[in-house]
Amino acid sequence: MLYQVIITLLLLGILANVLNNLRLLRRMPRHGPLPDPPPLLSVLIPARNEERNIGRCLESLLRQDYPCLEILVLDDESSDQTADVVAKLAAEHPQIRLLRGQLLPPGWHGKTYACQQLAQAARGEWLLFTDADTVHAPHAVSSALRAALETRADLVSLFPRAVMGTFWEAVALPMITVGPMCYLPLGLINRTRHPLVTLAIGPFMFFRRDFYWRIGGHEAVKQDIAEDVFLARLVKRNGGRLALMDGTRTVSVRFYRGLNEAWRGFSKSSFPAFDYDLRPLLGLLLVNLAVFVAPLGFLLMGLRHGWPDPFWVGFPLLQLTIGLLIRYLISQRFEHEWWTVLLHPLMAVFGVLVALNSVRWARSGLGMAWKGRSYHFDDGQLVCRARG
Repeated sequence: MLYQVIITLLLLGILANVLNNLRLLRRMPRHGPLPDPPPLLSVLIPARNEERNIGRCLESLLRQDYPCLEILVLDDESSDQTADVVAKLAAEHPQIRLLRGQLLPPGWHGKTYACQQLAQAARGEWLLFTDADTVHAPHAVSSALRAALETRADLVSLFPRAVMGTFWEAVALPMITVGPMCYLPLGLINRTRHPLVTLAIGPFMFFRRDFYWRIGGHEAVKQDIAEDVFLARLVKRNGGRLALMDGTRTVSVRFYRGLNEAWRGFSKSSFPAFDYDLRPLLGLLLVNLAVFVAPLGFLLMGLRHGWPDPFWVGFPLLQLTIGLLIRYLISQRFEHEWWTVLLHPLMAVFGVLVALNSVRWARSGLGMAWKGRSYHFDDGQLVCRARG
């Protein structure tokens, strides 16, 4: 019975943290003054085999209401028609520039090297690193600048709206918001320099140019697969300010398509996000199973055997109710489909399995694989190998 009381109290603590996070998380500001004259902003897009996404992304950026914008796309050794799609749009719109990526040097992760090259070519006072699979509302860039000025932030990042096209995407993709909202106290992001109490989301990273170079740019995280998280930690360690916003109505992203991409994508980044440290990762996985999955097991066992006492039915039913309430509140805020709330225990199991697979990739020598490249550490040095 003490176990059930502890789990219930844990869930109530998570619920309290979610309610506080939802209160603190501001939406991107759509209205308000901007500098006059407006500073040049550089939108920087690393693109590797993105022919299915890049056109839609660029078209959304061409519709921005911000008047002083350059858009740079770096083709990172794509084997598809990415460069051709960009070149065609660049010929029609002079604010778009296509850069050809250089060969990946030793010790670099592909995306970090692409972003470094983009930053070196950018001319803007502000740098927006965004992904090729994003679609931006017309106010996205101006809202980012307003957010940075209002909060005096050196880095603005946001939770985008996750587009879910298949059942398994609906299972997996909510982890991007549910995990941080449950376990990360947003109010402490700028109050403590502890490296685990911070977050940034890779599809939207809006930097003050001078601060970006002060922390070393992407070269400072060149070996980090989860480079967005490590850049956020660098901002804090260097005395900078981070603003994490609700961008649900500002940017949408289809992070992965189908089960295979979701499995590989989360496997690529789960263990690296914990700096390859098993202790906090396993601790979080155990808590996740205990609070969101085990109550369902207790309840089904109790009902199956006809044990209607509080240990088997009463407490587990209360715990499941609290867990679904937590998920409902998060799903409402981030505009997930209502029925995905019912997938919450399955999402928790998926998160555990994909994290363990991430550990397996890292520890077995298989490497962290993504987009035809596989990354391994050899005596502390990141090594990239081609992967079919």
